Amino acid sequence: MYRSDSHTHTTYSADVPDDRPATPADMCAAAYKMGLSYFAITDHYDISPYIDGFRQKFAFAQWQKELLLEREKYAGKMYVAVGLEYGEPYLFPAGIDETLSYAPFDVMLGSVHYVPGTTGYLTFPFHECTEDERRRVFDDYLDAWEQLVHTPGIDVFTHPTYPLRYCLRKGVPFSMRDWEERMRMFLAHIVSRGCGLEFNAAPYRVPDKGIPDHTTETVLRWYKEAGGEILTFASDAHFQKDIAAHHDFALRVAREIGFRYIAVYKEHKPEFHRI
Repeated sequence: MYRSDSHTHTTYSADVPDDRPATPADMCAAAYKMGLSYFAITDHYDISPYIDGFRQKFAFAQWQKELLLEREKYAGKMYVAVGLEYGEPYLFPAGIDETLSYAPFDVMLGSVHYVPGTTGYLTFPFHECTEDERRRVFDDYLDAWEQLVHTPGIDVFTHPTYPLRYCLRKGVPFSMRDWEERMRMFLAHIVSRGCGLEFNAAPYRVPDKGIPDHTTETVLRWYKEAGGEILTFASDAHFQKDIAAHHDFALRVAREIGFRYIAVYKEHKPEFHRI
C-alpha cells in the first residue's frame, strides 16, 4: 500500500514549541521509519485576523534549506514535499503571489482557523454559548470559507468542518447537515477549480470526542457527489507520534465512499495512487 501524509507541522509552525522533537529532520526521520513513500511538511503561515495586512514572521530561506536537505537525504526512498498551510490568505490578497514565489512549493493548503474579530476556534468557549450564538459562529466561518474557496494559488482545501472539531470536543452536539446546501456549493466550486480536498484525521485522535455524526465522512461524500476525485490524506500531525495516524482507517472510509485513488502533490500537480 502506498502510504502518504500530506499535512504535517514542524517547529517552524507557531503552535509547535521549539523544544519539541519536531524539527524537519525529526519529522522526516519518523515518517521514513513508518514506511511512508510521501511526506509533506506544510507549516503554518497565517495572516493575522486582528491586524489588517499583518503577516507572521517566517524564516522562509532557512526553512526551505532544511526541507530541501531532507528531500536530498531521502531521495529514492521517500519524497519530502515542500508545502504551506496558508491561513486566511484572502485577508491579504496582495501577498499571495509573493508568498508563492518564496520556495519551490509542491502543495499549498488553504485553511481558516479564527473566529473573525475574536479568537481561534481551538479556544472558543462553545460550551458557554447559546445555540444561536454557536450557529452565528459557524455562519461566520462559512463566510470566511466562501472567500477562501475563491482565493487563487490553493491546491488543497483543509478541514472544512474545523470549528465543529472543537465544538464537539467541548461536548456540544452539532451537525454539518444544517449547512448542507451551502457546503455543497463550496465543494462544487472546489471541483470546478480542479482543486483537492483532504481527509483530515485529526478529529479521530481524541478518545470519545471524535465526530459522532460522521461529519468528516459526510462532507467527503458530498465532495465525491460533486464530482471530486482529488483526495489527499492528512494527519495534521504536530508530533512525531501522530504522523500518518488513522491512515488505513481513512483510506478504508474513502474507498467505501467511492474514491479509488489517494492523491499527493508534486510541483502543484496531483499524482494518483490506487487505494
